[in-house]
This record gives sequence, C-alpha cells and structure tokens, in this order.
Amino acid sequence: MLKFHDNNTTLITTFEDFILTAYVIIDDLYRRFAPPEVAGRRHVLDARLSDSEIITISICGELAGIDSENAWYSFIKRN
Repeated sequence: MLKFHDNNTTLITTFEDFILTAYVIIDDLYRRFAPPEVAGRRHVLDARLSDSEIITISICGELAGIDSENAWYSFIKRN
C-alpha cells in the first residue's frame, strides 16, 4: 500500500497555489507522455501559451465548477 510521509506533502492554501502545483504536475506528465508528433508540431514556438499551460487552465476551470469559457476568463481576469 502507498504510504505518504510528512516531508513529501505539499500544503496548498490558496487557489493560486493549486494552479501552480497542478501546472508543475501537468507539465511533467506532458513532457514525459506527449507524442513527438504533438509536442513537436509546426509553429509550436509561435504560441503564446504552452500546451501544459492550456491544459492546466482547462482542468482548473472545470475543477472550479465553471463550465463557460467566458465565465472562466472573467474569473481569471478578476482574480
């Protein structure tokens, strides 16, 4: 059985900390498992946001319970 140790636990106190923690995990997973055809596609360097950032924004919006992209964008701009 998986056992957690106190020194490996991260305390997340704010939504901003949650987003940052989620980004780090998602970015690590993306770099490890994204196929080269996706990660190395044309014009990937011209994008304003990385794939990991877009995935993080989408997942955090869903977890916050905001289904509308416009409502999520407004929430992010306000906070």
